[in-house]
Amino acid sequence: MGGFVLFSTVEYAVWVAVLLYAYSRGGAGLAGIAGVAQLLPAAVLAPMLGSVGDRLPRGAALSGAYAAEALALALLGAILLADAPAAAVVTAAAIVTVIISVARPIHYAALPQLAGTPRALVSANSASAVAEGLGAICGPVIAGLLTQVAGPWLVADLSTVALVAAALSTARLRLPVSSEDVDGDSPLRKALAGLRSVAKDSGVLALLLVLGVAFVVSGTLEILGVSFAATALGGGDWAAGVVVGAPGVGLLAGAASAAGLASRVGLSTSIVLGLVVAGLPLVLMTAVGSLPAAVVLLAICGFGQAFASVAGHSLIQRSTDDGVLARVFAVQEGVMLAGFAAGAALAPVLIARLGSARGYLPLGLGIVVIALAAWPVLHRLDLRVPLRPDVLAMLRRAQFLKAVSPSALERLAQAARWVELTIGDVAVRQGDAADSYFMVAAGRMSVTVDGVLRAHELEAGDAFGEIALLQDGPRSATVAAVEPCRLLRLERSTFLAAVTAGAHGLLIAARAADAHLARGASLDD
Repeated sequence: MGGFVLFSTVEYAVWVAVLLYAYSRGGAGLAGIAGVAQLLPAAVLAPMLGSVGDRLPRGAALSGAYAAEALALALLGAILLADAPAAAVVTAAAIVTVIISVARPIHYAALPQLAGTPRALVSANSASAVAEGLGAICGPVIAGLLTQVAGPWLVADLSTVALVAAALSTARLRLPVSSEDVDGDSPLRKALAGLRSVAKDSGVLALLLVLGVAFVVSGTLEILGVSFAATALGGGDWAAGVVVGAPGVGLLAGAASAAGLASRVGLSTSIVLGLVVAGLPLVLMTAVGSLPAAVVLLAICGFGQAFASVAGHSLIQRSTDDGVLARVFAVQEGVMLAGFAAGAALAPVLIARLGSARGYLPLGLGIVVIALAAWPVLHRLDLRVPLRPDVLAMLRRAQFLKAVSPSALERLAQAARWVELTIGDVAVRQGDAADSYFMVAAGRMSVTVDGVLRAHELEAGDAFGEIALLQDGPRSATVAAVEPCRLLRLERSTFLAAVTAGAHGLLIAARAADAHLARGASLDD
């Protein structure tokens, strides 16, 4: 997580440094053009580059992305120091932004592999939001101070050092490949798998569009904040850095509070409430005339954004197949960057038409109205992926399922069904086709092979059926209830889709086979 803190701080610092550079050269108009020019290439390329996080080990992919960003930042620093034309500066900054658009989706796609449980996954998302909050606070302030003292080139050079450190800190991550190259699709079709996945899922698509509106607001706030600090408050680069960084204070507090989402079932409500809380303070910004008041209101806005962000990331992770998760997050990255670009283009228009203070009004009202209108769709997505803690607790007791990511485990839990047996009821019969996997929650079950009753009985916590499913063979034993039993049942297609996806399949099969052999009896039925 330390590498992500450095990454987030650098992202905000470089963005603000380039905006300050453009504003000093040509006012809000040039700052808006510079913002759009930086963001649009990344918005277009992010979904296509997202396959990096699914086709390579995610630890190596993340470290490599940080290293590439360090090289791009070194180039930007050299161009700024040489006082090159604005076009060269913006081009180099755009390259940095493209690499950023690759690194962040890899980070969020790696979290399910690092987190051991769904609760830990939401907490990891919260910690990531804290990291982004720290970056949102420190990055703009650092950029404002260094730009005022020495110039934007120093921001880029120090950022280079920070990203080298981030690359080194993540180089030791050992994470598996999540999606094997097993089909005949062209590289472009594989890269666009995230787009196809989103396009087929109206709930996830609606979620990304709602978050996209929030990104438009965020992109507008940054340029609007630079103008607001100069015209409404009469401050310099330092004041601009404080205004732009103020939402980061709220992001930090909101992200820390959002860890409580781990125990919530409904994430859609948190998304909508977060966006409402983010929008209302912007309405009040029209009456602000002092820096402290502006910081407080913008911090509250950031607090709401953090809740919406953590809940949104968690809902995407719950409802998306791990094999294309990095690519779906890359689509979200493209939506985010397109939103920022739209916001950067919108900011000069609002400033020219309404002024820097009144320009906050339509942003606040817009995000509140859209969030409330989208709640029914988001709620349906939330209901589609319910959290079943009792079932999850059962599934986590199976040793070989520890190789399954938390998001895949949640999908297993959602599909599982309880089965009640009375004395003498047969769960599976020797020689039958394997169509399901069972775990014993309560009761005792006998095992009979070739008509011979085995001494060993299955009890609460035991499971059977995995080997027959993984090896596509018939049942090798008859399992019946000795006393009233309660079983957890997973259908064949659901079980295989979750536990043999991509590169995890062989590992899971090997673990299941080892466990079966260790029992010393044919209990896989």
